[in-house]
Amino acid sequence: MSKQRDDTCGDNPVLDMFDESDQSTSALQARLKKLEEQNIKKSSERAKSKSGHDNVHINEDIKISPQRSSHNALEAVQLSLFASKDLRFDTYPIAVSTEYPTFLTRIPIFIPSKRTNQRSLLDEENAIAFETPWGAGKKFGPPLTVYDEDTLMAIGRLRAKGISGRPHNLPLAVSELYRSKDQDDVNVHVVCCMLTDIQKECSKSAGGRNSLLRLNSIKRLAATTIELDSKTADKIASRGTNIKLIDVAWEQYHENAILYIQFTPIMARWFEESYTYLDWELRKKLPDTGKAIHRFLSGQPKAYEIYVDKLITTLRYPRERKYFIRELKQTMDILKVEGWVLKSLISGTGRSKAHKLTILRS
Repeated sequence: MSKQRDDTCGDNPVLDMFDESDQSTSALQARLKKLEEQNIKKSSERAKSKSGHDNVHINEDIKISPQRSSHNALEAVQLSLFASKDLRFDTYPIAVSTEYPTFLTRIPIFIPSKRTNQRSLLDEENAIAFETPWGAGKKFGPPLTVYDEDTLMAIGRLRAKGISGRPHNLPLAVSELYRSKDQDDVNVHVVCCMLTDIQKECSKSAGGRNSLLRLNSIKRLAATTIELDSKTADKIASRGTNIKLIDVAWEQYHENAILYIQFTPIMARWFEESYTYLDWELRKKLPDTGKAIHRFLSGQPKAYEIYVDKLITTLRYPRERKYFIRELKQTMDILKVEGWVLKSLISGTGRSKAHKLTILRS
């Protein structure tokens, strides 16, 4: 791979992880704002030139496409970030498919319920604790739903390239704790896109309230931290127990927004080394509980069985078991019609014998 690097900047003192991230985010947002203003100015100058009146104020008769202008600004951001010859980080290509970190398929941080219904789940630290056979810990930050998981998966599908560099030299600086003991650099995966690109990936219309909801979802993901207990951290994180999903900088543009999104080093490692293939088009056909079930089963063997109560705990399903059984049956029916599940059986009565789901996937 072709890489360019400039290490002449020396080793800056490592700032506090939060201050460092805030300063880096502010700097990148300032760059986005400046590039947007330059692009608007260029668009205005082109419109004036076409009209033949340099001193005439642009009126409503001269149409400048917000979509075209915003995409020009996006191109400028990409060139500014990655085409410079004095980069303090390396870029490398990544192969993007339908992968999703396996660990995230097995913990209940995206709950199939409304955000307002999650308040009762908060502990004394305003966190949602979880404990499953695959890991235990707490999720700090705003309540997350299946809608937010859709957002994260869509962003993952839009990843453009990987970046390798020292934590404080990345476009959005990250904590030194992400660094391995024997390595100075960390890797992140990045997305530089428009908000409308994410809406398109989710097969949702853009503009107005829909775009605002999606942007707010991205902000919630960026504000989320997962704290793992020591046993789980030793298995999957290697160093440090607090995990962020993404860092983001954005600049709103009419009803759109230019976004720079950076998957944290642990997320990048999961995408490269510990992932599950997830049928994205099939997921979009499912209701929220069905999406949660499908996501979990995607990370399990094709021939698999699990007690229903254990599945309810793993998904953090908020209602009574009888409602879950009904939604589970509906989900299995859809997955069979789509050919994703070949056979399924929900055995047991729920009284003398516990309910158990047994499936065979294609």
